Amino acid sequence: MGTISTPRKGLADALFTSVQQRVLGLLFGQPERRFQSGELIRLADSGTGAVHRQLARLADAGLVTVTRTGNQKHYQARGDSPVFAELHGLVVKTVGLVEPIRRALAPLEPRIRAAFVFGSIAKRTETASSDVDLLVLSETLAYSDLFDALQTAEAVLARSVNPTVMTPADWRLRRAEPDSFASRIATQPRIFVIGGDDDLR
Repeated sequence: MGTISTPRKGLADALFTSVQQRVLGLLFGQPERRFQSGELIRLADSGTGAVHRQLARLADAGLVTVTRTGNQKHYQARGDSPVFAELHGLVVKTVGLVEPIRRALAPLEPRIRAAFVFGSIAKRTETASSDVDLLVLSETLAYSDLFDALQTAEAVLARSVNPTVMTPADWRLRRAEPDSFASRIATQPRIFVIGGDDDLR
């Protein structure tokens, strides 16, 4: 089972400008997806010139592919780049997944024992239509609390975020049951947004 720990807050700011964070987060957070240039500008919520300059740099460096369909350019992360795995992993652990979800959950964090992404994204088997599966351990939060809070993360990630909430006691009890939902995901890769393995015990 693979666990990806959450980096300290501010790592992305130390490495990338705000425009780079948004563009890299989209392209390398969803490497299976092709984005139209206009779509990237809208989702990155940045100036047209700044996004185009960043896309040109990425293309010149061989990090993204550019294809033209009619008048539209499409951009996609290059899976055959020698640094793809490292860049994808860094982006997922920062701007492409963890940080948008952590920011969305920040007002609720005092009530959360642990939160982690599981499923296809944690396993790196996702497709362009994959949702983000998120498990939250909390004594007091309900699904509706999480659903409302995660709307901002969905807008940034351009993916649906599907939260599941359990109390820590329920998690421990169900994890001990053979073939239960909790026992299955306990053995699968996960990407922590809040907390770590010690908080699951």
